[in-house]
Amino acid sequence: MRIWYSLIAQSVEQVAVNHWVGGSSPSQGAIFFAKFLRERLKGFMSDSNSKFGIGFWELLSIVVSAQLGASIFLLPSQLAPYRTFGLLGWIIAGTGAVFITLVFSFLCTRTSRTGGPHIYAKMIFGEKIGFFVTWLYWCGAWACNPILIATAINYLMTLTGDIPVALKLILEISLVLALTFVNAKGVKTSSRVEIVLTILKLVPLIIIPIFAINHINFSNFSELHPTDLSPLETITKAAILSFWGFVGLEGGTSPGGLVNNPRRTIPLAIVIGTAFVALISVINTGAVFGIISPSELENVGAPFAQTLVALFGGSFDKLFGIITFLMCFGSLNAWVLFSGQIAMSASKENMLPKIFEKLNKNGAPSYALWISALGTIVILFLQKSPFIGDKIVKFLDMSVIIYVALYTMIVIAYIKFMVSGKIKSLVQTLVCLVALSFCLLIFLNSDLASFSALLIMLLTGLPIF
Repeated sequence: MRIWYSLIAQSVEQVAVNHWVGGSSPSQGAIFFAKFLRERLKGFMSDSNSKFGIGFWELLSIVVSAQLGASIFLLPSQLAPYRTFGLLGWIIAGTGAVFITLVFSFLCTRTSRTGGPHIYAKMIFGEKIGFFVTWLYWCGAWACNPILIATAINYLMTLTGDIPVALKLILEISLVLALTFVNAKGVKTSSRVEIVLTILKLVPLIIIPIFAINHINFSNFSELHPTDLSPLETITKAAILSFWGFVGLEGGTSPGGLVNNPRRTIPLAIVIGTAFVALISVINTGAVFGIISPSELENVGAPFAQTLVALFGGSFDKLFGIITFLMCFGSLNAWVLFSGQIAMSASKENMLPKIFEKLNKNGAPSYALWISALGTIVILFLQKSPFIGDKIVKFLDMSVIIYVALYTMIVIAYIKFMVSGKIKSLVQTLVCLVALSFCLLIFLNSDLASFSALLIMLLTGLPIF
């Protein structure tokens, strides 16, 4: 693959030298850009020689997969009550997510330290705040996995029908153990598996918009927003709801110590990956809106399955079940990877016990991975409990606010970093202000129950601290 990219880069430069707009003489600006592009391509495409390292495409697949979970299949129905402005809300959420990843990219290029948002928090705010950011991030990485697991198994049951609770629990635990084993084989193995899973996940998301083009009913977009909400309220609510589809945007920074050429690869992967997720999400939601009327769509539990039926006829519930299972499986693989890397990097910073940083012969933090897996399995058992099952599910649903808190801390951290380092950049200042405004928008529109999940998880870290 490196040979192909080298040939592409050389061809771009040659075209810039020989041809300029309108057929006039070569432009020095075009030549400079082509050389710049070639150096960047050469820089991150030639980094796959490391035994354990992650290259650009592997990291990009991890970033994309972490965000493309079950949410993209569910959000069209949830956004339908907001009509066409619901689609606009997703565009705004995607824009906000890209601005947040830009802040992460600034941190990556300004410091040689890598490993995730918790490392940046410790570096800028000190050990106390750094620890609690670490605790939130690590617990969130494995404690929210049961949501993905349950969704994956439920959709897999479209093939098998209902199964006993005990058998479902065995399947869920088996899924955790299998992916933990894959990640224990090394980050290279896990990231290669992720490339395959990401490609499989993207196939239907590319096919549906292509086939939907000739079947779109533009009258479905005529109602801009519900009559009981103002345009601003509609867009705000839709944007906040849509943002949950971008949780995990920072994931590419977590395995930073194992990324080849991290100061270049990580910023490219997280920004390009998040922008791609935003684009593919908006296009697919627009296709679904165009095929199914909003009033009908808000009562549809599986909007993509209904869209496939409208396009091709027949019953697509089983195909949809397989697709969604692959979506969740790929996202779960990425989060299992994150949980191990977060704990390992935190241990190296003396914020978690030293056992978390021990590596096996494959260069993987096996103790961190298996301890995280154990935490996930405990949550799976609690979900099946008749006494606290519903409560734990509601808690996990609310805990998404944890990630918004992390993003807010990181944006504030970089603003502090700019002030203390006397960094004067109008572009970076504006990016930080937009990202911070977006995070505060979500906070101000969240309910008290969501903040209770954040508080409870912080309190569980006190004994460890």
